Amino acid sequence: MGNKTKQKKQSRQSRTRSERRTARRNLIRKTLSMLLLLLCWYPMLGGGVHALWVIPAAVCISMYEDMYFCMAAGVVGGFGIDIACGSPLGANAIYLVLCCTFVCLLFEQVLRRTALHFFILSAAVSFLHSILSYLLKGVMFRVSGRELLWQRVLMPSFLRTVIAAVPVYLCFLPLTMLLTKRVRSMDAAAVLRDET
Repeated sequence: MGNKTKQKKQSRQSRTRSERRTARRNLIRKTLSMLLLLLCWYPMLGGGVHALWVIPAAVCISMYEDMYFCMAAGVVGGFGIDIACGSPLGANAIYLVLCCTFVCLLFEQVLRRTALHFFILSAAVSFLHSILSYLLKGVMFRVSGRELLWQRVLMPSFLRTVIAAVPVYLCFLPLTMLLTKRVRSMDAAAVLRDET
């Protein structure tokens, strides 16, 4: 009888040790992901027509993380676009939160986590951002030079963002090594144990 309780106690201790390791890996991965997202602000701050680096970074985070962290990444990335492009503060944050949530749900329920899906969704989010920017700036607010807005600003920015998705994906790739199947299964086991 005493031997069984001793074995249960040892298995419980080893389980908590592995759960602590999982929690440490998750914290490191999320911290590095957020730092990379913040570093993606830097190339956008120069002015002129540039790639929106935070869009592929936010999509990449949405591939691997849970929905609440994706929403936080959408807020941080959206504020980066607002600061770099001179948009009203919070407009792009709302857009990226919605996109990150949608992309996260797509990867959880429908799509596999592959590079092809990342590039397609990154291009789609970027193109939709260009269309919404044109509708807001060119149609609703009728800014000066709206005739050339699509050709000289939004379309080149979209193409540069699609090209920028390649180095962004390569930067985030090492972080996915911290999210192995074993880590996912330990997370699932911890959730199941907490529910019982």
